[in-house]
Amino acid sequence: MDVHAASRGQNQKMKEKTKLQNIIVQFQDILHKYPVSAVQIRYINSQVRKNMNLVIPKSPKRLPIYLTPAEIYHFLETADKINPKYRLFCEFMITTGLRVNESRNVLLGDFRDNNQLLVRHGKGNKERYVPYTNSLFNKIKLYMNNQSGYLWTNNKNKRVTNRTLQNWIYSISNTSDLNKKVHIHSLRHTFACLMLSKGLRIEELKTLMGHSSIKTTEIYGRLELGSIKEKYLSFMGDI
Repeated sequence: MDVHAASRGQNQKMKEKTKLQNIIVQFQDILHKYPVSAVQIRYINSQVRKNMNLVIPKSPKRLPIYLTPAEIYHFLETADKINPKYRLFCEFMITTGLRVNESRNVLLGDFRDNNQLLVRHGKGNKERYVPYTNSLFNKIKLYMNNQSGYLWTNNKNKRVTNRTLQNWIYSISNTSDLNKKVHIHSLRHTFACLMLSKGLRIEELKTLMGHSSIKTTEIYGRLELGSIKEKYLSFMGDI
């Protein structure tokens, strides 16, 4: 390593920092002379950027973390060893693509006929339907053991919190030997990637995931059905 080059680089950073500090001091002197509100300062900054054609580069969006089919199998097996309920929850998340709060609010009665699950507490308090497989529903009924009410409850039979559900996934991720940190939202990402890999269009995926803007859904198009329901059932039955 070039010691002199490193030293020159460090000196340059110090000079840049000093220059910025001097500008900050001068700007503060101006504000003392011409007091303005925080909103007015924001307006001034925007006008300076506009007049000087200054463009702030956007940070590149991080690609979603998702599980491959092989990783799904391993993740579910790890979950099953910790707690069979954890495995079922993971399978539920991967095959429905719900958000964590949406999953927390699911009742057994939300599973409607014709393989449609009612999502009652979507983002913005919107309702929508997503498909479910017969295999998943049969496992849910066995798990519920003829009881009704919320699917995911604690030892006191009370509805779990979002944090509890997140901790379930953390415990599985920390126990597994996958070379990636899996969060609860990673399961929703996994659902989206499974959909696209089997031919679902971005517009159809947007409907399933409850996105208000297609731009939110389009990020999945950067990753390497007839009706939505039929396409879904045609390949989700293998999980």
